[in-house]
Amino acid sequence: MTTTYTLSRESHKDPNTFRIKYKDAKLVLDDREQSKWYIDKSIPVKETSSKVAIIGGGFSGIGAAMTTINKLGESDLVLFEKHESLGGTWFANTYPGCASDIPALWYSYTSELVSNWSELRPPQYEMLEYIRRVVDRYQLNSKARLKSQIQQATFNEKTNHWEIEGFNLATGERFKHTAQIICNCSGGLVVPNKFAPKGMETFKGDYMHSGIWDWSVDFKGKKVVVIGNGCSAAQVVPELLKFEPESVVQLVRSQHYILPPHPRFLLYLYNLLSRWGFGLLLLRWIVMIVAESRYPMYKDTGLVGRFVRWWNTRNSVRYMRKTVPKKFHDVLIPKYKIGCKRLIFDYVYCPTLHDPRIDVKAEQVVEVKEHSVILTDGSEIQADIIVACTGYDLNKGAAPYKLIGRNGNDVSKYWKENGPSAYETFLAKDLPNLFLIAGPNSASGHSSVVQAIEISCGYYAKVAKKILDGTYASICVKDEKYLEWFETTQKLLKQSVFGTAYGGCVSWYSDAKVNFAAYPYSQITYFRRGRNVKWDDLDLVKTKNS
Repeated sequence: MTTTYTLSRESHKDPNTFRIKYKDAKLVLDDREQSKWYIDKSIPVKETSSKVAIIGGGFSGIGAAMTTINKLGESDLVLFEKHESLGGTWFANTYPGCASDIPALWYSYTSELVSNWSELRPPQYEMLEYIRRVVDRYQLNSKARLKSQIQQATFNEKTNHWEIEGFNLATGERFKHTAQIICNCSGGLVVPNKFAPKGMETFKGDYMHSGIWDWSVDFKGKKVVVIGNGCSAAQVVPELLKFEPESVVQLVRSQHYILPPHPRFLLYLYNLLSRWGFGLLLLRWIVMIVAESRYPMYKDTGLVGRFVRWWNTRNSVRYMRKTVPKKFHDVLIPKYKIGCKRLIFDYVYCPTLHDPRIDVKAEQVVEVKEHSVILTDGSEIQADIIVACTGYDLNKGAAPYKLIGRNGNDVSKYWKENGPSAYETFLAKDLPNLFLIAGPNSASGHSSVVQAIEISCGYYAKVAKKILDGTYASICVKDEKYLEWFETTQKLLKQSVFGTAYGGCVSWYSDAKVNFAAYPYSQITYFRRGRNVKWDDLDLVKTKNS
């Protein structure tokens, strides 16, 4: 059953009420602030329990909670979230221009649609307003344990239950929570990558990462240096000009293919069809099919793949040459194969580059001084404010807490040594009754992460049902099937454009060890495989009564 929401757009009247406080964002996300975390060992550990524990309160966690309630008929669940509000990245990320790069009519739950998005890609605060409406409908705030920092989860093989340890960031109170099932929904794009060149500690101006934005900083009349030119930078730079800076110098770390904005007629069509729930679903499917048509360009296959790659490359380069000032063409237009990095759908970035206050350089910062930065070509640029759009540390996002599974195996350590992975993206080695929602290798270069979340939740519902109804005490992927998936995935991804020698670039899809971000098949295949549980691939431990 699909529910349709009509947003009040109260978030547009006062966006600040839909943004995390800067000091709270720093405390949770900036690892330099973690020394300030306080654990009160003078009071007893609080012990609680539930049948299902969900770690992470963003789109994945909320989706897992809805699945638990709707498909499993289970309301005994707890949502652990480290921030002071549910919402995940749409609560924590508040930088100017922050919006999804996927149209919101697809970047939303299939069962919870919106009839009046203000734009195809509405601003962060409107996305959070939507999330809060969903949270209120399912009364999830009553099940949430906010400001909860998880430190370790240990599987007890005698009880076949998980023991979760952590503490409250506000009070320092420790807790131990026991659960039959864990849904790990911690997300990957969470921990900001450090920007720490030589001399950074001597900088006298204001510094912020796009993922920890300080709205108290006044940009008017200031000289701003922006590091990076990925998805977030393409959104930030045009918005900064509205704050009337003296200048903005953007330092390009690598080039990106930028595609034209989504066509306006799609918004008109949405406004027309949004009167009917069926119309919203129909348009959603149209957007999905169009996006999926780009999939062949990611694979090193035959004529179709080469044609799709050529067509999209041509479309992007023509747009960039038409809208970007000629003096920046060599700096911004890539030469690697399209799809090697995540595609950027433009909004106003390329046309904004004609503003005389903006300069774009293909240089890196080698040193920071009190009021300036030194670049690789030896030049010095004055800086009052440095904005780092340097992305996120995926390794920390993959294993944000210690995981001790069967036979005392430290899976978080295993992931650090061998690279994170999860069988079919859902189940990890030696972690019974633990489900990864949008886990390793669930991302794509062209699709909506919410689609991956819903596929994961569908798989979770099918398998977890057998645990909750008492058929099995524990379910875990077999070691050989886990390794078979890992090896097959890595082999296929090496034959694709994702951050490989074939693609011709270095991207966040892949680190030095493995590519644990990108999905190796099409989204149609992902949907089909997620619906088909291969029970023979799983270790099934029956309950004593079954």
